[in-house]
Amino acid sequence: MRQEEFLNSFREALIGKVPDNVIQDNLNYYRNYISSQINSGRREEDVLGSLGDPRLLAKTIEESNKFAMGEERQSYYQDNNTGAYRNQNDDQEQKTGYHKTVNLPGWLLSIIGLALMMLVIVVAFSLISFFAPAILALSLVLLVIHLIRSWQRRY
Repeated sequence: MRQEEFLNSFREALIGKVPDNVIQDNLNYYRNYISSQINSGRREEDVLGSLGDPRLLAKTIEESNKFAMGEERQSYYQDNNTGAYRNQNDDQEQKTGYHKTVNLPGWLLSIIGLALMMLVIVVAFSLISFFAPAILALSLVLLVIHLIRSWQRRY
């Protein structure tokens, strides 16, 4: 594959999936990268080979753009058996039956953890306050019984 074939395939894979300015920026970047590598003495085939499949590279740019725009991130890989590009999340759904994994930010997990700890403390104190009168009454009864028995032993 030649440089222009690589860049055309890359462009075609991006058209309609990311804004035109993103396509142009990436085309300029890879065109400059390939040229600089060739000028430094590397063979064109080696440079293009190190970049990999332009469709997979375009998919990476597409996903990066989605992620930057706040959309869900996908992970793609090339299936060794068929050569097709597959979505890693789709494979996980088929194997586990789960449809979506939610990754919560650390600060939100901290707030949830703190709220759960507060709930446990409130429930514990509620139980203590509910049973405290009974425990206090039982303690007083046992104390009175103990005092009566000890008084009877003396006399």
